[in-house]
Amino acid sequence: MFVDREEELSFLQRLYESGRPQLVLLYGRRRVGKTWLVKRFLEGRRGLYFYAQRRPLADELARLAEALSAALGRYVKPQWDSIFAALRDAGRFVLVVDEFGYWLDEDPGVLSALQSGWDEYLGDSQVFLILLTSTHAVAERAVSYGGGLFGRKTAQIRLGPLAPPYTRHFLPKYDAPELAAAYAVSNGIPHYLALFDRDRELGENIAFLFSRWGPLYEEAENLLRHEVREPYVYFNIVRTIEEGATTYSEIADRAHISAQTLAKYLHVLEKLEVIRREVPVLGKARPIYVVSDLYMKFWIRFVYPQREWIELGNPPRLDLDGYMAAAYEEIIRRALPHLHKTGLIKRLGRCGRYWQKDVEVDIVCVEDGHITAVEVKWSDLGRDDVEEIIEDLRRKLGGREGDYYVAARRGPRDPRVLTAEDVFGKN
Repeated sequence: MFVDREEELSFLQRLYESGRPQLVLLYGRRRVGKTWLVKRFLEGRRGLYFYAQRRPLADELARLAEALSAALGRYVKPQWDSIFAALRDAGRFVLVVDEFGYWLDEDPGVLSALQSGWDEYLGDSQVFLILLTSTHAVAERAVSYGGGLFGRKTAQIRLGPLAPPYTRHFLPKYDAPELAAAYAVSNGIPHYLALFDRDRELGENIAFLFSRWGPLYEEAENLLRHEVREPYVYFNIVRTIEEGATTYSEIADRAHISAQTLAKYLHVLEKLEVIRREVPVLGKARPIYVVSDLYMKFWIRFVYPQREWIELGNPPRLDLDGYMAAAYEEIIRRALPHLHKTGLIKRLGRCGRYWQKDVEVDIVCVEDGHITAVEVKWSDLGRDDVEEIIEDLRRKLGGREGDYYVAARRGPRDPRVLTAEDVFGKN
């Protein structure tokens, strides 16, 4: 299923229509939909999709040369020079190499070969080369100074989770609160959402997906193993943050990691978008760290501490409403562009959390001095509730002029109230 990604697809189309040689780096975590995007882009175009494998590079060159020979209708030798020459002479031709980082694992000299091939053969051609990787470190190494693609890539696209409204494409029978919960356990990753059986109830889906036989049971650990060399150190840091250690010193202390070395681990986790470093939008306060990957947040809360119970064949015991009270804030943050586009929120600007001493506001956006504030409640609100929350929100922000909203699971018809239906639509 191809959902969303219209912006990325349109961007690739504009690059293609330019007629200029293109070297595009496309990256993002596993299961986020990179392959779906490039295969859709390839439809109706001369090109080749090639999935790299963890095999000796000589074998991989032989496979690529054979595939190119078939696609171009001419013999291509299993050598870099022959492959680059064939692409140079092919006219407008799209070559997609998926998981090209596997080649780097086999032979780091691949980046030098790509650099030489681009400089000597492809820089003045009509080739459209797309390199895909699921490993952020590979993408960073490739485009860093001296990394082979430095100064040669013409564009890069990082794919992230789907925006919340697109969840309905996967589960059209679910009501809006159920879609919010499905998004909150999947992090909006297309492959994870596609694993839900649209004819099963939400609870049944979650029970199976996170059972010992389910495809999401070990995925959290596999994600970190795929990305980093010390996965359990990183996991311990993420778990520590989710369990309440939010400042740098608290994380170092509870995770038993020296303050001098913690920074590099946090930096990597931020790059992977597993955690986020936050500073208050207004005023000054000590930065904090939060787990922003909703799948990882859910896994740490309900799967990790129940491994023995789940291994006995039981589904994880859940407090879904309790989890949603924390997760819904992240969902609303991601939905802000949609809510603004549909006119439900008037202005955005720079958005984030606000806290100062004992005062905290879930979402505050500032644009040219204008304030937009949103308090998030995973509950069903009445009119009196809304008035009380809005009044308290104004008090927290010192009565400043601006637009004040409440994001709720359900609520009355009121321009200040944003409901799950406003985010996910009606079924």
